[in-house]
Amino acid sequence: MALTNRHRWCISKIVDAFSPEQDENQVQTFIRATATMQQFDAFFRGEGSAKLFVYYQAPEITDGDDAEWSNAVATPELFVSTGAGVQLASKTCVFIRNSDKPIDVTAVSDNTLLFCEISGNSLQSIEAYLALAYKPLFNNSAEWGRADEEQIHDFMSEMDHFIVNVQEALNSLVGGLELVRPKAETQEALGASRNFALMVKQDPGLLTQFEDLLDGWCTQIQNYLDDSDKPAQSISGEEDLGPRAELEYWRNKMQRLTSIAEQLKRKDCRQVITSLSTLTKNSSEPRVQKVIVLLRRWKEKDVLITEKANEAKDNVKYLFTLERFIEPLYSGSATTIIDTLPALMNSIKMIHTIARYYSTTERMTNLFARITNQMIVNCKNSITEGGSFDALWEKNPQELVRQLESCLKLSEAYQEQYRLTKKKLQQMPKGKQFDFNEMQIFGKFDLFCRRIIKLIDMFSTIDQFTSLSRNKLEGMEDLIKQFHIIVKEFRQKRHDLLDYHKNTFDRDYVEFNVKISDLEGALQHFINQSFENITSIENSLNLLHKFQSILQRESLKSDLDSKLNIIFQNYGIELEQVQQLYEKQKHDPPIPRNLPPVAGNITWSRHLLKRIEEPMKQFESNQNVLDGQGAKRIIKMYNRLARTLVAFEYLWHQAWVQSIDQAKSGLQATLIIRHPEDGKLYVNFDMELLQLIREAKCLDRMGIEIPESAKIVLFQEEKLKSYYNDLSWALAEYDRVVTMVIPVTAMVLRPHFNDMEYKLRPGMITLTWTSMNIDAYKSHVHQGLRKLEQLVTNINDIIEHRVEKNLKIVSRTLLVDLPADASFTVGEFVKMQKKHIHIESSLLQGKNVEIEHAVEDLVKIIQSYSFDSNNEHVSPDEVSKLKKHYNHFMYQALLHCAKNSMNALKKRIASRVGTKFLYVTRPFFEVDVQLDPPVVNLAPSLDDIQDCINKSAQAILGCFKDVKDWSVITGIVADVTGQSEIDAPSFFERITKDIEIVRVALLLTGCVQGIRNTVQDYLFSFAQYDWVWKQDKEESYKEFSKDEPALEDYEAKLHYFGHVDSEIESIHSIYNIGALSLNTRNLKAALKHECSQWKVTFSDNLHVEARGKLEALTEYMRVTTTKLQRDHNDLDALRFIMNLLREVRERESGIDMEIDPVEDMYQMLEYYLPEGFMVKDEIDKRTVLRGSWKKLIKLAEKRADELSATQAGFKKKLCKDVKILSKDVKQFRQEFQNNGPMVKGIPPLEAVDRLNRFKEELRIKERKYKLYTEGEELFALPKTEYPDLFVTSKDIKLFDQLFSLYTDVLDTLDDWKQIPWTDVTEQMDEMTEKMESFALRCKKMPGRLREYDAFINLKQQIEDFQLVLPLLQELSKQSIMPRHWDAVRAITNSEFEIDAEFKLAKLLDLNLANFNDDIEEVTEGADKELKIEKNLAEITAQWDSREFAFKEWKGRGINILAAYGAVVEELEESQMNVQTYLTQRQVAPFREEATELLGKLSDSSDILEQWIKVSMMWCSLESVFTGGDIAKQMPMEAKKFAKVDKDWQKVMAKAFETKLVIPACENELLKTSLPTMYSELEKCQKSLEGYLEAKRNKFPRFFFVSNPGLLMILSQGSDPTTMNAHYEKVFDALQFVDHDPKDPTIITTMHGGGGTGHEVVPFSTPVRAQGNIEEWLCELLKKMQMTVKDLTRIAASEIASMGVDITQLRAFVDRSIAALALLGIQLMWTTDQQTSLEQCKVKKNSMKECNSRQNHVLAEMSSWCLQDLGAKVNRKKIETLVTVHVHQRDTTTELFGLFRQKKVNDPTDFDWMKQARFYWRNNQSDECSEDGATVVAITDYDFNYQYEYLGAKERLVITPLTDKCYITLAQALGMYFGGAPAGPAGTGKTETVKDMGATMGIFVVVTNCTDQQSYLDCAKIFKGLCQGGLWGCFDEF
Repeated sequence: MALTNRHRWCISKIVDAFSPEQDENQVQTFIRATATMQQFDAFFRGEGSAKLFVYYQAPEITDGDDAEWSNAVATPELFVSTGAGVQLASKTCVFIRNSDKPIDVTAVSDNTLLFCEISGNSLQSIEAYLALAYKPLFNNSAEWGRADEEQIHDFMSEMDHFIVNVQEALNSLVGGLELVRPKAETQEALGASRNFALMVKQDPGLLTQFEDLLDGWCTQIQNYLDDSDKPAQSISGEEDLGPRAELEYWRNKMQRLTSIAEQLKRKDCRQVITSLSTLTKNSSEPRVQKVIVLLRRWKEKDVLITEKANEAKDNVKYLFTLERFIEPLYSGSATTIIDTLPALMNSIKMIHTIARYYSTTERMTNLFARITNQMIVNCKNSITEGGSFDALWEKNPQELVRQLESCLKLSEAYQEQYRLTKKKLQQMPKGKQFDFNEMQIFGKFDLFCRRIIKLIDMFSTIDQFTSLSRNKLEGMEDLIKQFHIIVKEFRQKRHDLLDYHKNTFDRDYVEFNVKISDLEGALQHFINQSFENITSIENSLNLLHKFQSILQRESLKSDLDSKLNIIFQNYGIELEQVQQLYEKQKHDPPIPRNLPPVAGNITWSRHLLKRIEEPMKQFESNQNVLDGQGAKRIIKMYNRLARTLVAFEYLWHQAWVQSIDQAKSGLQATLIIRHPEDGKLYVNFDMELLQLIREAKCLDRMGIEIPESAKIVLFQEEKLKSYYNDLSWALAEYDRVVTMVIPVTAMVLRPHFNDMEYKLRPGMITLTWTSMNIDAYKSHVHQGLRKLEQLVTNINDIIEHRVEKNLKIVSRTLLVDLPADASFTVGEFVKMQKKHIHIESSLLQGKNVEIEHAVEDLVKIIQSYSFDSNNEHVSPDEVSKLKKHYNHFMYQALLHCAKNSMNALKKRIASRVGTKFLYVTRPFFEVDVQLDPPVVNLAPSLDDIQDCINKSAQAILGCFKDVKDWSVITGIVADVTGQSEIDAPSFFERITKDIEIVRVALLLTGCVQGIRNTVQDYLFSFAQYDWVWKQDKEESYKEFSKDEPALEDYEAKLHYFGHVDSEIESIHSIYNIGALSLNTRNLKAALKHECSQWKVTFSDNLHVEARGKLEALTEYMRVTTTKLQRDHNDLDALRFIMNLLREVRERESGIDMEIDPVEDMYQMLEYYLPEGFMVKDEIDKRTVLRGSWKKLIKLAEKRADELSATQAGFKKKLCKDVKILSKDVKQFRQEFQNNGPMVKGIPPLEAVDRLNRFKEELRIKERKYKLYTEGEELFALPKTEYPDLFVTSKDIKLFDQLFSLYTDVLDTLDDWKQIPWTDVTEQMDEMTEKMESFALRCKKMPGRLREYDAFINLKQQIEDFQLVLPLLQELSKQSIMPRHWDAVRAITNSEFEIDAEFKLAKLLDLNLANFNDDIEEVTEGADKELKIEKNLAEITAQWDSREFAFKEWKGRGINILAAYGAVVEELEESQMNVQTYLTQRQVAPFREEATELLGKLSDSSDILEQWIKVSMMWCSLESVFTGGDIAKQMPMEAKKFAKVDKDWQKVMAKAFETKLVIPACENELLKTSLPTMYSELEKCQKSLEGYLEAKRNKFPRFFFVSNPGLLMILSQGSDPTTMNAHYEKVFDALQFVDHDPKDPTIITTMHGGGGTGHEVVPFSTPVRAQGNIEEWLCELLKKMQMTVKDLTRIAASEIASMGVDITQLRAFVDRSIAALALLGIQLMWTTDQQTSLEQCKVKKNSMKECNSRQNHVLAEMSSWCLQDLGAKVNRKKIETLVTVHVHQRDTTTELFGLFRQKKVNDPTDFDWMKQARFYWRNNQSDECSEDGATVVAITDYDFNYQYEYLGAKERLVITPLTDKCYITLAQALGMYFGGAPAGPAGTGKTETVKDMGATMGIFVVVTNCTDQQSYLDCAKIFKGLCQGGLWGCFDEF
């Protein structure tokens, strides 16, 4: 059959559910089966069940008597069912049809057919859905429709109940009994029960297995039944279980028994029983008897299970009828429980009557007891509201008493309903009765109610005394305090008030009542005293009523009734006092300030009357009082006084009536009046009219009749007030309109305001308050005001929108186009700027015309106004002034435009755009860096760029020629025909004359100068490569070659050139400086080329060198060979050959050292250079080099042999020549002596000539001498001497020194005289150096030469020039100006001109040496003048470019001065320098410039000083007044600061825009604003200091916090959590606190310091951080001290109970905070030592035992230090205990020693009294509270411990010196003195004081004193110390 789309959809769902066990094919096969297909088709047609289940599990095997057990395991398979009769084993698919209509089988899927899956454990799924899904949804749902709260509550309760039932059902399934199943091997026997007997015969062990199985089942069942019969309380473990536990017990039991009963019907159970039963047919066998017994036992268990299950079901059926009646016991109140009691009792009665099993006495009594238990639990919960028993003490006593009484009512109602039900049953004697044990049922409730009665009595008493304390009766404080102590003592015993089992409460309750009785006696005494002390009758009566309403106890009520008679007698006395008061004050009674006189007097009399009337009315209600003794006299006095007071009122009323007419005369006054002094207009209204109206209204309210005349005025009150208010408003409006007038238009509008006063004049002359036309007058005035206001508004509108707005546009216009992302060439830049300036100048001209026309329109509006008065008109002069005013504004706007444009240009050019190749703002000019030997230059140059900028500046200023000046200035009226005003004057002349424009223009002309040095520095950075192009490569190579470099040196050089090439390549191609972008590509290319040339040079030179050496060696060998072949025909040739042979021999030994380097060079060149660098000839020479040398050696040896034969002839000729030379030398000597240069009398020049001639002859003689001497050496002859030759040579050399110097000096001076003066400066150093060398040579001349004229003449010339040379040097300096040459001309009395033709000779002719001092004075002055000029220029340049540094203030966008200290110092330094220059004589040429500069610097310094003060004050106050709580508390100061803040923003914005120091300080807005701002900020500062002082007075510890810190605390005071950052400033060790997460205003705990493991201390009472921060900090301080005191009390109690048992010491230390752990140890030691001293007289070993105990304590605590103590804080605590106890142990040991010496035997001995002793005294009070005190005793003074939280602090090691300090300071404090420990540094003075403070538990404030501390600082600290009760330690005072 074909499958439809719907079939296929179902198949896919089945596959999804059961995959992978079933795939699509298997499922299709299953669906196609006929039976399955028929079921699905019927389902789709809408027939049968709307649900169809598909299972995949093993089918169930139908049981039958003949069925046999199959060994095969059933295989799971798919089958279909409607869900009935099939037990789900694992999972099933469910298809659900929404309706009975047929389903469209062609559709794949729609909402008509649904699909789901159900797992095997459906009960668990239901529980999960309900508990985890639906219940949270319902709990969080707020949409319940129309259901009310009760219905919602019932629904949720039922749902919870159902979930619990399902959960318990699940538990029963898991936790019940499961019978053991048969083993696998018995399966076959179970399946064949009919053949069981045969199988037993074959296998006897099979029977044993079956018997054991059945016996085990019986045992299992019996054990389970024994356990299940135990009562409910044994299961739960609780004693006071409620009735719900009974219900749950039986329901669980029913479920478990039902589960067992179901298992008994299990197939295997029945098969076992059937199999064993087949054996009982033959009962004679012994083994069969055993089976019979076993089957009988099984039958009994089966019956028992059935009976128990029936019992449980029956009990559950009846008990669950109670369920809805016992629900209120758990969730209801006592009232709702009482309402449900009748129904509950009726249900219990029905159970008792009808129930089959549960109606036993035991079970019914148990049920009633459980109900009682739950009632008691419910009462407890309703009283404590789910809290602890301590919560009862915090509840409202009255509310608590009402709750307790409701519990008593519940008990009564419960017992009453029980007895009523019992009576109803007794009326039916045959039925079951309530004969239960009532003691067992109600006993607990009765005990609970007795406790409730006591609590009602106790809390009623507490409520009574609480009411007394709330009424705050004076004098009750002690009683209330005593009452609180009684209650506190009772609370400290920590009874569980609702635990009625413990009778310790009853004993303490009796003691409480005894104390309350004593207290009531004291209260009775107080009441009597209260009535005796009260003098006021009204107060006495009020007090009486108050006591009557408060006191509920009968013992106090009885005495109150007798007080009324006493009060009545006092009332008589009061009447007399009132009579006297009336007589005293009746002429001038005290009147309330808000009442007029008449009403005030009448009110006073009525007050007195009421004072005596009110008590009398109360006395009249008590007739017994009026019948008493003396009552008639009092009544008579009352009547007389009352009549007098009524008459007083009548007289005042009559007098007022008569004065009404006089007051009404004020209505005849004029409406308006002018004040004679200030000239202002005021409303002329008589205030007596207002008083008349006020009297009438007050008297009318008091019920007094008002005359008609007064009523008339009263009726006119609204109208008069309306007139008054309208006129006041009109005059105020008039004043407002006057204030709206812009000052510049005031004079032009004066006629208009005169006209307005003309309109007001009738109200000043004719109209009165009774006039009829006041409304018309008001209307006329209002109309005039509107007209005047409209005029002023129009004027202001024109000025604001047409004039000032355009002025701002003009002012902000930039005439330059300076794009940040573009660069230009010089020409492009100038062209672009001219184009832009042309466009913008057209805009300026248009705006100029618009503004001029707007002013004209303004004048027209003013002149078109119509005046009521004919005398008023607008003055033409004022109109002209107005026009000139705005013309000036136009000029200023254009001026600002020009300045802004030029400054923008300057700023853009001088902008910092980054360095190197990165930039933020693109550089403006692109410049090429080029190598232009001998320097690196820019193209275009900086001068070209500066010229470009100058042209732009000229274009900016030139555009103003097109902006024409106004006609009011020029007098030229515009042509109506529209003809252009070409010849009209423009603003150009006025703008270019402005000094600021001139200054900016000058700055622009030098703006490139600012980067010139930077550019030069950058260009100079290439100086490291100067050698690349500057040094001569050949010369460098020669220099390199001088040191005869090795081949390695050559290689190093070549490597170095490669490295330099790499460095040049790494230089950035673009480098940005200011507005310049320097392009270095061409420069790099040139440098790299030069570097390559260096490489080539050295390589070539090396080659040249190698080639040269090769050539040299080759040539040497060639030449030497040639020389050796020369003929030797004379002595010189012979000597030559012999020397040559010697030379060859000498060179032979080192020839390898010459040839090897050449070879190495060629090898390196072959390595570095390409092939072909050597020519063939060179290669040949290199090849034959060594062979040529060998040939030369052979030739030399041959020539040596030849010379041996020719030497004799040469020897003879040499001897002859020597003789001839000896003769010639003697003649030469004689000639020199006779005609030489030393002959006296000859001129120096002739002597020079002679000397030259003899020098030439001497050279010839010396050459012969050398030749002959060498010949003698050659032939080994004796050497001939020539002494005359040597003497003559020496003389010639001597004279040559003198005459060579002489000629040098003359030649040099002649050359110098021809030098132009302009070149002298360059050669001055050379002249000086050369002349010094001449002088030195002259000085070193031998003495014999000094007598010659040449020497004297030479010396004179040198000295003369040396005198002139310094003067020439001074005159050649740069400092010499034309004015100085004028001075020289005047000194030398000569005329000359310093020009290009002026030579040094002319200056030398002036004999300057004669005027040495005068000329030196001129040159020195010139140097100083130049220095002054340079310094002034530097200072000017410095302040022209010096800018302020700014920083943004806290993200507000306000820039404030930063790092201004350097600016101040530089200003002061500059001023000092300029002042120094002005005191010098040389400042004369620059005095005017220096004076002007000094004025600028001085003014700027003064302004900056005030500016800094204002800035500092503003910064300190800004955070205070711009936010936070302080600004809200000081609104006036905040408003004042806001105004200053606004001005400050303007000032700083202007300064930030200017940035330059001097212009910023010269700003007029700054100059005028700073004094005002400083004054206002000073007022705010004083107000703030007063505010802080007030806060400090409220919380004195604020005195130790700095002003900024305190401001930060107070400004965040509304958020208590922010104080966590500041607690350490005002507390000793408190670091931070914890706030309640739900309510941050509640502080619960405090934390100490120390990091991990620090101390956490909960407050005894949480602190409420509400209100002002100083108030709750006081509360926090108090609660902190109370907490520490409470902990101290507990610690003292624990130490006292511990005694000498040190085993408990560790536990005490661990649970105590550090300070109290130490205090506990000190208390223990003090107590032990004190007791030992007291007992030492009667107990001899007491001191010894005490000493031993203290040693044991120390040993114990010391051992703790060796353990792991965890956190550092804990270790510090333990170590501190050891440190202090060491001193205590030492003290005990010392006292023990003194005791043994019989020097100490009493606690009053000084050796004990001088120690710091610690006591806890319960009966003593301290500053913290009155319930006990910790006392620290030192000598004879006791100090109260102050309970400051000290944290975990280290303590000093106590030395004898420390003890002395303690004693001294304690004595001083006892006598109200201070202490001043003195001693060297580091001895512990301060630490001793701090340690003593820690001993006392007090906060010690340590102040480190300095020389900057003032008396005000000390006063502030003293205030805090005195008001806070703290210790102050002034360190280094």
